[in-house]
Amino acid sequence: MERLFFIFIDVFLPLIVGYFFHKYKIISVDTCNLLLKLNIRFVTLITGLGSFWLINIDQNIFLLSFVGFILCSILPGMLAYPYAHFKIKSLRGHGAYLISSTMSNIGILGGLCAFIAMGQLAYAYVQVIAMAQNIFTLILGIPLAEYFHQKIMAGPKTVKFQPHWRSILISWNQIGLISMFIGAVLNVNEVARPFFFDYVFNAFVHIGAWCGILPVGYLLNFKAARIYKYIAASVIPIRFLIIPVLSYIIAVFFTSDPLLIAIITLIGCCPIGINAVVVTQLYNLNTGIAEAMFVMTTAVFIFIAYPLFLLFML
Repeated sequence: MERLFFIFIDVFLPLIVGYFFHKYKIISVDTCNLLLKLNIRFVTLITGLGSFWLINIDQNIFLLSFVGFILCSILPGMLAYPYAHFKIKSLRGHGAYLISSTMSNIGILGGLCAFIAMGQLAYAYVQVIAMAQNIFTLILGIPLAEYFHQKIMAGPKTVKFQPHWRSILISWNQIGLISMFIGAVLNVNEVARPFFFDYVFNAFVHIGAWCGILPVGYLLNFKAARIYKYIAASVIPIRFLIIPVLSYIIAVFFTSDPLLIAIITLIGCCPIGINAVVVTQLYNLNTGIAEAMFVMTTAVFIFIAYPLFLLFML
């Protein structure tokens, strides 16, 4: 019963509120972006610090990093490439589809769903996976988006790809990674967490849910979902069948810890993240495709994948 309460309070309610805020123009898109920035630059200071202060720094870090970097990012992109190459003719659409397929809603929605189902430690482990995907996004995802943008701008000319590494790697959005590093240092040096920290950590998980999921509801674009529904649907077998099955197999092969197996399986079926929409907007790709993939996979996760996970994995 408690799980159902938190699913409603922290998942469905912010989605509904965000959608109606947009429909009735209660807040602007700038306010929505401010909430996303608040989540990335402030809330993750506490949740990232607390997560890496809590977990055991052992060989499982490598397993979780592999899941975030390879299994949830590179592999979905590789599996999506044939469809993008043969079915989507425009560069703006090709780039949006390929980049969106590599970006999962791990840190916010995946972390929250893990917290609701399995508690604080599960949330902390998910942040390790999210960190690995964030690193992928920084060193491969965003440069790939910039490559498509430069190629589009060059037209028929041959483009010499020149990523702007300074603007990619140095920004306030990387502050969460710094807090995770500090948490890991405190952990390794066996610095005890203050008695009140658990209460602060749990509160920030719920604050982060609203700051991260309300903008998801605000940015739900059902028109784009209708226009690009067939393109978006093509990623569903990858996201909700191939990757979750592989995630479970790899988890069982490398660990006997039931918590880690459940976490890796859950994260394997996370939907496309809101960052896919943000990146495609930033680099002038086909945002409609990213929005359609985001909307459709989020709906499948919330209404089908996550309930099945709760039913069969816990």
